[in-house]
Amino acid sequence: MMKRWAVVACILALLVGSFAASAASSSLFGSRFKLGTEIQFRVQDNTTWWWGCCSCSESQILGWRVTTSSGLVVYSVVHDAPVPAAAWAGTWTQVDINAKAVASGQYVLYVDTSVGTLSRCFSLYDPCGCSACSTPCWGCECQDVSTITTCSCQTTLVFVDTCTTGCLPFFGWFGSSSPCSSGGCGHP
Repeated sequence: MMKRWAVVACILALLVGSFAASAASSSLFGSRFKLGTEIQFRVQDNTTWWWGCCSCSESQILGWRVTTSSGLVVYSVVHDAPVPAAAWAGTWTQVDINAKAVASGQYVLYVDTSVGTLSRCFSLYDPCGCSACSTPCWGCECQDVSTITTCSCQTTLVFVDTCTTGCLPFFGWFGSSSPCSSGGCGHP
């Protein structure tokens, strides 16, 4: 009887841990970035021991792209050879394929990996635009696939918080990097 409760407790702990990890990697309000700021992202591999599962191999990054919410490819990168996730970080400077600045709006980031395609929805906003245009994305029309889990292996796409000083810690919980920016309207 005691052994059964130990197994149940372990399973519950694993489920709660998985839920907390997925909640920490995504935001209820969506990720928002100030127009013109550099967006950084990476892929994290995590392994949790699970009875009967094999060990995990490191994910390989094959390429990435940014699309509009309607699916139009704005920017893309294809690697000549797969890059290990631990050695890779992506950066997008909010320009299109022709190196022209993109407009504010909703976008989707896709990262192609050896375990599948990960995606994250995000919004770009103009801090000097109309107030209705810069409100948080409450109902983004895309669906995130920010984590792929197979057995004990978990691969997650995360945005990197580039703000390290001068910010109140709770701003990161809402997925917005705007409070960290020191520039005015024309200078993000």
